[in-house]
Amino acid sequence: MKRIAITFTAICFLSFISCKNKTTTTIIVDNKTTESTSVKKAGEIDHYICFRENDIKDLEISVSFDIYNNALEVKYKGQTNALLLHYIDEVIITPGKPATKTIYSEMLDGVEIGIYEFTHTGNWDYAKYVRKKDGEEFNFTIDHDQTVTGSGYRIIPCY
Repeated sequence: MKRIAITFTAICFLSFISCKNKTTTTIIVDNKTTESTSVKKAGEIDHYICFRENDIKDLEISVSFDIYNNALEVKYKGQTNALLLHYIDEVIITPGKPATKTIYSEMLDGVEIGIYEFTHTGNWDYAKYVRKKDGEEFNFTIDHDQTVTGSGYRIIPCY
C-alpha cells in the first residue's frame, strides 16, 4: 500500500512539473474551435509589464519578460524598436518577504547605455533606470490599468 501511495505521489508531481510551462490557446477557424498547447521556454517572451515614470508624465516603457520573470527587452513609448537587456545580478532585498531586485544592462548595438534595476514586491513592480552617459536616474512604477488582465499580465506589448 505504501508503494502505491509513493508511486501515485510521484506521478502527480511529474504531471504537475510537465504542465508548468504549457499554455493553451483557443483558436477559432471557420466557426470550429481547436486548442493548441505550446511550451514556452526561458528567453522567449511570455508577458509584458507597462511602466510609467513617477515624475515625467509622458515617459512610459514596456518591458517583456520570459516565463521565469527574466526581463528581455525594453521599449520606450514612441520608439520603433526595443532595446535588449542583459542580466547582471539578482538580490533578495527583504528576507522573509518576496521582494527581489534584478539588475540588467541596457544594450544598443552591443554597447551598454544604461542600467535597469527591476524590483518586485507583492503586486508591485518598479524599475529604476540610470543612463550611462550622464548618470541621470529615472524611476518607474507598474501601470496596473495597462498591465493586469483577467488572467494575469498582458501577453501583447503595451504599445
